[in-house]
Amino acid sequence: MRVGLRPCLVGTSLAAVLAAAAGTWSGCASHHRGAPAQGFNLLLVTVDTVRADHLGAYGDAAAQTPNLDSLARGGARFEHAESPVPLTLPAHASILSGLLPPRHRLRQNGFGRFPETVPTLATRLSAAGYRTGAFVGAFVLDRRFGLARGFDVYDDDIHRDPNGPPALEAERRGREVVDRALAWLEGADNRPFFAWVHLYDAHAPYDPPEPYRQRFADRPYDGEIAEVDAQVGRLLEALERRGWSRRTVVAVAGDHGEALGEHGELTHGLLIYEASLHVPLLVRAPDVLPRGLIAQAPVSLVDLAPTLAALLGHPLDGAGEPALDGRDLSPFLCAGREPPASDVYSESYYATMFGWSALSALRRGDLKYIAAPRPELYDLHRDPGELHNLLPPEEATSRPLAAALTAVAGARPSPSAGPTPDAETRARLASLGYLAGVQLGGSRAAAGKDPKDMVGLFRGFEEAHRATAEGRLEDAKRELERMVAADPDNPVFVGQLAEAYRRTDQPQRAVELYRRAVALAPSDRDARYNLAITLREAGRPEEALAALTAAITLDPANPEAHNALGITLSARGDLEAARAQFAEAIRLDPHGAAARNNLGNALRDLKRADEAEAAYRAAIDLAPRYADPWNGLGTLEIQRDHYAAAIADLDRALALAPALREAELNRAIALQLSGQREAAAKAYRDLVAATAAEPQSNVQRQAAMQLLARLEQAGPSS
Repeated sequence: MRVGLRPCLVGTSLAAVLAAAAGTWSGCASHHRGAPAQGFNLLLVTVDTVRADHLGAYGDAAAQTPNLDSLARGGARFEHAESPVPLTLPAHASILSGLLPPRHRLRQNGFGRFPETVPTLATRLSAAGYRTGAFVGAFVLDRRFGLARGFDVYDDDIHRDPNGPPALEAERRGREVVDRALAWLEGADNRPFFAWVHLYDAHAPYDPPEPYRQRFADRPYDGEIAEVDAQVGRLLEALERRGWSRRTVVAVAGDHGEALGEHGELTHGLLIYEASLHVPLLVRAPDVLPRGLIAQAPVSLVDLAPTLAALLGHPLDGAGEPALDGRDLSPFLCAGREPPASDVYSESYYATMFGWSALSALRRGDLKYIAAPRPELYDLHRDPGELHNLLPPEEATSRPLAAALTAVAGARPSPSAGPTPDAETRARLASLGYLAGVQLGGSRAAAGKDPKDMVGLFRGFEEAHRATAEGRLEDAKRELERMVAADPDNPVFVGQLAEAYRRTDQPQRAVELYRRAVALAPSDRDARYNLAITLREAGRPEEALAALTAAITLDPANPEAHNALGITLSARGDLEAARAQFAEAIRLDPHGAAARNNLGNALRDLKRADEAEAAYRAAIDLAPRYADPWNGLGTLEIQRDHYAAAIADLDRALALAPALREAELNRAIALQLSGQREAAAKAYRDLVAATAAEPQSNVQRQAAMQLLARLEQAGPSS
């Protein structure tokens, strides 16, 4: 059966198709004298988690995307652009390099680092004399993953708040990202610029700002996209205001889509249906590309970098090894012609995090083959929703696609490049909804459960994560209990259930579950670390000490584990050993404010006051809204008999964290020592009253009661 196929090379691998094409194309220079956009600026905007069919330009009449729609009318719109992977980090690695994930080997969020020797759009344009700046909206694109090479400025500054949950330090609004980008653009010199702006707003959870929150109350995802469009509009307006519009190539690309419940998936990452792969791709180059050009042939995001580089006269292909997977489409776009058809590859390895099978797909014209434990074949022209699998009856039709797919992806799944992520990375990715623990092997991986058969459990995982993020911990526990009952040997589900019990103040049950998770996945560093922390919270310090020591043996580069071990050692009075652990945590993570505060506490108790003050002030510099180091400074000033300074520092702490009971107690003590007896007595009474229903504040409550009693017994003249 052949339906809706465009002319293409049948039965060849994607690599062969690309090699043949590369040998016959000579770039825009064959149609125009010199590079058609020589000396132009480049603005690349990547819009995270945006489905193509939720933009007006792609047929959504209810969308409010006037800026993106105008951009589409002013340049080229790719009707069938596909992401190579529905995950942010590997997709952006492909966008910037022109390489598919099997080549750059970033297969997951949080795993590995982009290869140091592989050229990118940034390294190529920087070498050509461009001013380069990147402005990203989420931790998932942090510089530690290797995409900063070639950028003069890589703005991934997402503030870390030790007082807040991980979600507060994992992403930032597109408005802030664009503010940073516009400030950088204002500092322009005579060089052309390449600016990459990453807008993360459309990613779950969907919480658009006003006026879109009210306007899209029943469609918050579309409200987020409307906000993204508004930020794109700010960038385009800045180009117009500075007179740069006619000398700037503007490209907007989605990195992946969003399932929104299709095929049972709420968000993205697990499955590779079109809801998660079909993305917007728009390119405008005034007086270079025809206005209103619509390219119907399927293309991949790996085609973007070589196309943009060629338009600017600095081609990527031949700039280094390895050779590109992406195609330079510029000669066809410049001539207003349809690019030739080519195979389009996609994959997802996210399911391997749960011990399930990886997926890969090859699209050839309107036919799409998905390699899975139960393979699938779809005719996207007749069945755009991928609801009717043509296999096994059409097995003969699928064989050439399966052979080409094997040539690209390899016969066996290969792991992500580099080590598994550290504890901080896992925590921050988890706050964004991504699992980043250990890639499970052994019998579970060999079992190869088909992700489409496990999508119900994955949806439960997504719903439990959403409930946890919204503070509905009992709902999360019920969902996770169901998941563990359905898949009792899945260490991910067991570990998530343990975390839910830990967060609902049931540490003994959490300890049982974490021990089970460790037994199921002995190499999972996260499970061992969480077990240790939970043992400490359960009042089992010696077991916690042993577990933390084991966690550090398994993962010596984990700053959070060293910090936790330092806290445990401090509690048992081993201050010098604790100081050494805090110092190691700081060495591993110089931006960690909590470890610096804890180091200050240890140094203060060791009577090293000047060093303690320096540690506290370093913590405040890193996190100005962090209350604990102000409390530490106040305590230090009490020890120095500087009571007025102590009260001022403690007031700063309480302004930041009004319920910081330790600071309240220390302030009352400072008042008493400074001779303000009535004020001190009132402060003790207020603390006792405020903590009456706070079991976690029993230590401060008992201390306040004892000090108040002594104060009252001493009489007015003491």
